[in-house]
Amino acid sequence: AEVRRVRAGKVRKRVGGSLAEAGGGLEALSRSSNRSEPIVPSFWVPTEIAHVEHGDPRVSLCRLDFDSYYRNPSKTPMFRDLVGASRCGRGKSGSLNQLVADLEPRGITPLTPTGFVFHESRVGSTLIANMLGSIPTNLVYSESAPPPAVINHCRTCDAERRTDLLQKLFALMGASPFHTHLYFKFQSITVPNIAALSAAFPATPWIFVYREPVQVMMSHFKRGRAASAPCLREHRRPRKATADLLGLEPRAAASVSPERYCAAHLAMLCAAALENENLPDSKGLMLNYDSLPGALLHYVLPKHFAVPLTPPQAATMFATSAIYSKRRKAAALPDEPPDAPWAGDSEQKEQAATPQVKAAAADLLRPYFDKLLRATLAKTAGDDLLRFSHLDPAASAS
Repeated sequence: AEVRRVRAGKVRKRVGGSLAEAGGGLEALSRSSNRSEPIVPSFWVPTEIAHVEHGDPRVSLCRLDFDSYYRNPSKTPMFRDLVGASRCGRGKSGSLNQLVADLEPRGITPLTPTGFVFHESRVGSTLIANMLGSIPTNLVYSESAPPPAVINHCRTCDAERRTDLLQKLFALMGASPFHTHLYFKFQSITVPNIAALSAAFPATPWIFVYREPVQVMMSHFKRGRAASAPCLREHRRPRKATADLLGLEPRAAASVSPERYCAAHLAMLCAAALENENLPDSKGLMLNYDSLPGALLHYVLPKHFAVPLTPPQAATMFATSAIYSKRRKAAALPDEPPDAPWAGDSEQKEQAATPQVKAAAADLLRPYFDKLLRATLAKTAGDDLLRFSHLDPAASAS
């Protein structure tokens, strides 16, 4: 039977199944296996939304296994992974307006978003989502499918309709009987539409994660496979903002080298983040990859998202940051076991970069990286946050 209402943070006895046991060697968390742990109830979560442009959209729902997720976020780090692991089957569906109207009679008050995570892509955003997700009372959506259907693809929606749809959709996604905080990590291509999310949730703070230009480009060109680089997904049909950065018309931009197009695409994302961060009353913070994971614990959560951490929570999140979830598919990377320890690779990326990557990064991406650095300093009173990078998790998070 579905658990309809559970007191937030209520603890029940659980035998075994600790995060350490499920996570393939999170030794720092193994101590938790001998004490009580919360059992997080599932609830009906939107997994798809259709027909968003007119009328009452249709929503597909599934009872997602958030209990398994918080115990080992690296196993199902993306929303699609969690949906697949939850064995949704046919699930259920309903109209958006009716589903939202049904919440009040059921005694459910939806959570409002605590924080949004935007990113340049391949810059540690999944690490952030995993860390947030390791706390059982945090409800975390890592690149979930429904929001972009409204934000990016409702092309005929005016601002009023888009705001209404987002508020109702997020109410359903925040209709948990258990969780106390709600976080969304969005797909990188959502960055140009930060304003739509800020209009719907003006009080919600957000971060944009960025990285050294050559390093982020080499992360996209992983193992030299330019054809599969995420930054090239729009290469054949460039958007105008990317073509403008190249000084070309979109048709001509489709013919530039992979390196230059990748740099321009990433620069377009950075420019969009800066534009939104510079708006009056902006809730944005530009966050350097090199300040992770510690800056999330010691600055972003307590100072920007206004969520203080207890020492055990900080220790759990720091331990979770040691696992590199994108090695979870052993078949794709046969020499690296799933849930392998994370290790920094910035120096290796710099050394492996081709002259073409370095030239494109310097010409198109470096100017925006420098602006992002200045934006970080402006928001933090001159603190680049790098001192937090690997700060001992036993240190105070506040």
